[in-house]
Amino acid sequence: MKKISLTTKPTCKTKAGLLCVSLLTLAMTLAANASAKPRIITLDAPGAGTGSYQGTGCFAYTDCSVLINNWGAVTGYYLDADNVYHGFLRNPDGKFTTFEAPGADTQAGDFNGTLPNAINDAGAITGVYYDANNEGHGFLRSPEGKFTTFDVTGGTIGTTTPIALNLESAIVGFYEDQNGVFQPFLRRPDGTFEMWSGPGACEASSATGCYGSGAFSINFFGTIAGGYEDNSGNFVDHGLVRSPKGKLTPFQAPFAGTGPYQGTGSPGSSVPINQFGAIAGYYIDASNVVHGYLRSPWGEFTTFDVPDEGPQGIGCYSDCSVGLNDWGAITGYYLDANNVYHGFVRSPEGKVTSFDAPGANTTQGSYSGTFPVSINDQGEVTGYYLDANNVNHSFLLLPSDRD
Repeated sequence: MKKISLTTKPTCKTKAGLLCVSLLTLAMTLAANASAKPRIITLDAPGAGTGSYQGTGCFAYTDCSVLINNWGAVTGYYLDADNVYHGFLRNPDGKFTTFEAPGADTQAGDFNGTLPNAINDAGAITGVYYDANNEGHGFLRSPEGKFTTFDVTGGTIGTTTPIALNLESAIVGFYEDQNGVFQPFLRRPDGTFEMWSGPGACEASSATGCYGSGAFSINFFGTIAGGYEDNSGNFVDHGLVRSPKGKLTPFQAPFAGTGPYQGTGSPGSSVPINQFGAIAGYYIDASNVVHGYLRSPWGEFTTFDVPDEGPQGIGCYSDCSVGLNDWGAITGYYLDANNVYHGFVRSPEGKVTSFDAPGANTTQGSYSGTFPVSINDQGEVTGYYLDANNVNHSFLLLPSDRD
């Protein structure tokens, strides 16, 4: 197994010099905190419900978003006592702001509302809201709180799902086309759209088992990472990189399987890309065992597993979350042999540390536990956990004893 180093000293003699200086500043902060004792605090948004599967940070067991930017601002969503979703922003000082996208359905019992999926370093937030017809639409919330709502041009109305945005507020995600297949989109800062699909992606309706394609992350330079299922009949998953000029490069992790729903990635799973072009994610081998990977900016792979994982490997097959920062640190979750989920952080040097959020349900056979989602350049990790009553809570792991 070849180890890929992402610690080469970057230079700041580029058009993105200001970004580079910021990254170097954060690197010094990360180094200063490297030996500090980590601490986990719970983030419960005001108004979050306390019933089963209510609370802060989740849609069910999967498909959750609790994202942190490089300055410590956190966004996500919560389900209230009336089963309505609301967005929240937690500032680095701990202050919460809750919000609704215009047009979001807030009728009690509808399980609709506002679901943020990403925040950039300027504080802009994107996500999806569901209206009274159960149709999904995209939104962009500016750092000042102003909303812009949108639907992908030419897509099926009510299927626009933004997943990520970069510093310039270019947004990527997926939508459903007229054939019932998901396709990726890019919404430029000027509001125009561009759509594409993976090379050889399946074209049949999703009702037949075909997922299609999706875009799941975009960096400062406009490079996009995503994935797609092919038309082999097995719907094998492939990773996909789209260059700023539109060139598509499929990829497969070493030892990825080619059987039904095997391969690199899985439907709905995150595929984060950092500012240097490294990509992280999961792949499924020919024995249906799940492993992690890190793909370097030049296309070389490091694969990894987590100590104490169960016989199924990392154990996430669909709607899986993984976070990656600019220094190559990865966070995610794995299923142990007792069918309990735990969080992990993999350092840029390859050391894996497991953790559980205080209060997480670790009862054997519960399929519950701790689910990290994102990691910033200071090593701060956000995610959610389910307690013994199946109530969701968001958490923030601090790499030092700071508030």
